[in-house]
Amino acid sequence: METSQRQRIEQYCNKQFYEALESNQRLKIFQGGSRSGKTYSIMQYLLYLITITKEPLVISVIRKTLPALKRSVLRDFLNISKDTGIYWDGIFNKAENTFSYNGHTLEFFSADDSQKIRGSARDIAWLNEGNELLLEEYRQIAMRTRTNIIIDFNPSDPVHWIYDLCERDDADLFLSTYKDNKFLPEQLVKEIERLKAKDPDYWRVYGLGQKAVFSERQIFRDWQYIPFSEFPELDDWGIGIDFGFSQDSCAIILAGKKNDKIYVHELCYKKGMTNRDIAEFLKSNNYNQYLCYYDSAEPKSGEELRQMDIWAKPAIKGQGSINAGISLLKEFDIVGSLESKNLQKEQQSYLYEQLKDGTIINKPVDKNNHLMDALRYLIYSKYKNRNDFFVV
Repeated sequence: METSQRQRIEQYCNKQFYEALESNQRLKIFQGGSRSGKTYSIMQYLLYLITITKEPLVISVIRKTLPALKRSVLRDFLNISKDTGIYWDGIFNKAENTFSYNGHTLEFFSADDSQKIRGSARDIAWLNEGNELLLEEYRQIAMRTRTNIIIDFNPSDPVHWIYDLCERDDADLFLSTYKDNKFLPEQLVKEIERLKAKDPDYWRVYGLGQKAVFSERQIFRDWQYIPFSEFPELDDWGIGIDFGFSQDSCAIILAGKKNDKIYVHELCYKKGMTNRDIAEFLKSNNYNQYLCYYDSAEPKSGEELRQMDIWAKPAIKGQGSINAGISLLKEFDIVGSLESKNLQKEQQSYLYEQLKDGTIINKPVDKNNHLMDALRYLIYSKYKNRNDFFVV
């Protein structure tokens, strides 16, 4: 890019635009904190490409779910394309979420659409909030992408497959924070900087854009995650249920033990689930064959499940049962399924309380714990007697 042209563009762009433009690597990975300008800059870069490239390009813009894609990157695309005048010269198909311009095609779709990610090839793929995607979803997309793969993400996971990509010889990793976004309003800068004193762990990720670390407050640390299809055959599966409705999600977990390992798979994490909905969900997926342990503080709900032919028992609870259940879980190696995204988030954010003087006490914070509670109900109720621990 000529100096004069760069100077004209510079007043409208952050540094990520030039990083994408000047990178010659297949993988362009943008790791950053909140409001660092990653998404907007990458969209500017892609729009710039279709205005200067003569050969027709097919560019896929992908996020985990379509509603999230429409609320974020698609909205930015429409705003930028209208501001630059490109929108009026192109054709946007709302039904297909595709944009055609001068022979180029930008298609917007979600990774949970398996037909799309296993469909036609493309020249460039952009994975927006890439840490939301499963490794298998990335692999399917990568195999069908001819030239460049662009990934942006907040490094909120201590362990993630994206970090392995960053080590590849054909990858460029670009780091950014809110300070790199010269268009960020001052009030938002102050809001982000308040995190520094309020929540150091959150500040590290969303303020500084640095990889999350296992906090001293974190209750469960070294869990492993593998595809559910790679779980071994087990004959002692059980179900844990933590009821929720309007404020809290209903959490349903499937877990089983083999030797010294507990295998865990998230079945449901959803608000607005009635007891009838829960029973129908379990029956329709043939999960009613397994014994379900539910929160004993909800006897009415448990009785309703039994009346609908669900094999259900109240979880063993009482004074000290929360810490006892946590201690029991720590006796095992925990293996979760890669598909269990809410389980992974809860595991990483399930913390012990911290007093104002910085002292960490042996009491879990009562949030980010719906699946944790469901798992604890199941494992503590099923294996609390040590003689049961080593039954294979």
